[in-house]
Amino acid sequence: MLSILKRAGIVEPKAWCGEAKEMERSFAEAAGQKLEVLIVLGGDGTIRTAAEACAEKESYLIPLPGGTMNMLPRTLYGNVPWEEALKKTLTAPSAKVLSGGRVANKRFLIAAIVGAPALWTQPRESMREGNIADAIKKGSVAFQRMFETKVQYLISGGGKGETEAVALICPLISKEMSDSEQALEAAVIDVESAAEVIGLATTAAFGKWRDDRNILLTKTKRVNVQLSKEIPATLDGEKVNLGRSAEIDFVSRALTVLVPRK
Repeated sequence: MLSILKRAGIVEPKAWCGEAKEMERSFAEAAGQKLEVLIVLGGDGTIRTAAEACAEKESYLIPLPGGTMNMLPRTLYGNVPWEEALKKTLTAPSAKVLSGGRVANKRFLIAAIVGAPALWTQPRESMREGNIADAIKKGSVAFQRMFETKVQYLISGGGKGETEAVALICPLISKEMSDSEQALEAAVIDVESAAEVIGLATTAAFGKWRDDRNILLTKTKRVNVQLSKEIPATLDGEKVNLGRSAEIDFVSRALTVLVPRK
């Protein structure tokens, strides 16, 4: 990456490297400087953390695919190696404003998933790391808690009720919305069996889930959620703590990224 930046004429860039859990401190350090551009090579969760660091400083972000799913980079740059995405962006950069969502002072650019599917985040990560025993242990706990997590929801302009899960999807990622639409896509998920919950979790809530007969879709700018205990949730695939109630809002200008000029 440093050699690509040097060839592009960028003088004395500063680099931070580390595991995903170490990067929050690095982003805080980066945000304390007068950044024009922050380039991130990581997964969607790491990119989300970087976006929070950039948002207040009005820095540009170049989010490159370095994780497992890479939904945001692939949507912005196509399914290309990160080196190619970076070179093309540096050759002819163009600013693109992304909308997103906000909950508990945290931003998301792909989706917030509240409820049962979020319980499977930790077992899934253990499987990716090859720790089968840990995955089975965490999976058993998630299975036991699945049907204890009826989430109360109130969708602005879209009704209220109880359900196993609510997903709030950003316009850039939603297949049913244009990038410029000023709302989040809300999916209310009411499952009838454990197999359906696990199926929705393992397809990352973006695959075949739209075909599920138990999905209710609507558009909204705000959703309130409540639970009698800690609300299980993920933001861009990363587990977060929401407490027992939360308000999820649409953000029209969540982040400005650099992409190749068309």
